[in-house]
Amino acid sequence: MENQTDNTQPQPENCPLKQCPAANKGWRNYIGCFGIFFGACAVFMVCFSVVAILTFAGISKFWENNEDDEASANSLSAYEKDFIAGSHSSSNVILVVPVSGVIYSGLEDSPFGSAEGAAANRICNQLRLAAKDSDIKAVIVKIDSPGGEVVASDMIYQAIKNVRAQGKPVVALMESVAASGGYYVAVGCDRIIAHPLTTTGSIGVIVQTYKYYNLFQKIGLESEPYTSGPMKDLLSGTRPTSPEEKQIIQEHVNKVYDHFVEVCAAGRPTLTAQQIKGTKIGDGRIFLGTEAKALGLVDQLGYFSDAEKKIASMAGIAADYKVISLRKRFSLASLFKGQAASSSINVKLPGDSNSLSGKLEQGKFYMLPANR
Repeated sequence: MENQTDNTQPQPENCPLKQCPAANKGWRNYIGCFGIFFGACAVFMVCFSVVAILTFAGISKFWENNEDDEASANSLSAYEKDFIAGSHSSSNVILVVPVSGVIYSGLEDSPFGSAEGAAANRICNQLRLAAKDSDIKAVIVKIDSPGGEVVASDMIYQAIKNVRAQGKPVVALMESVAASGGYYVAVGCDRIIAHPLTTTGSIGVIVQTYKYYNLFQKIGLESEPYTSGPMKDLLSGTRPTSPEEKQIIQEHVNKVYDHFVEVCAAGRPTLTAQQIKGTKIGDGRIFLGTEAKALGLVDQLGYFSDAEKKIASMAGIAADYKVISLRKRFSLASLFKGQAASSSINVKLPGDSNSLSGKLEQGKFYMLPANR
């Protein structure tokens, strides 16, 4: 028994087997250590998955019960407040609502920043808040927009009218551009202040389509539509437009334009519909702020400080007020909601090499300046 040979191989000092309590019992026990480790990992992953599912369910429930869009948008607690001017301690709020970029029927802001352009839903939510919140005494609508979709512009216009209906004054401040749909928004306000070099006016309506049937003929491609009626593919680019189709589209444009003129006349007491329609005021051309003032399209020329003083005086709070703007507050519910980013609309004014032509969505009616 004393001469029995020990066949166990000596282990180096840094061998991992020595770190395992079962190392001296052979390779089978060593493998068992790893089995226990991976088993523990599997149990952990299962537990983690269960917790994650329950957490997501809880957030979803929170979202359903506490993050209703309209309720959130109508509460100041849903927004971060950026101080601009006045007294920090004042309870009399003048809210600045920016209308910046092309106006479209966009979504609310995402948890990570503002939606691109003048998203009508975001702007209208802030205006509804201004109409409802007792601390907000007046509104400055700061416009830097070439216009945009007809319906989206009218949504903002109606929201401004609702603020005024609550007895709260609203002043439009025109910055670089307040043309077409941007001007449509401005005439909903009590007073319009423009920079002397503001580009404004462009009272008119545009819709466009693309005709590519000649290209189709060159490459041997045909379109074969099946419609429920002869006017269903009214704006099709695969064939020439008939005189009857052109008349239908033009009549539609004229009706929208007539409504635009009526809105302008209602918002500018010194102008009538007859003074706008069929004259240089309403033929779609643009004006500088100084020209717009002479034509009665704006009330005064000035800057942000002028708008601030004027609105404070109109609201009767000239001695005590603060001017703020709002940003959507981050929330987990908004994050899990996964709001889709709206598509970018790239629009440039006439004179640029990349003009409006080719930038408008087919079939939509716009209040925008365009090359002719």
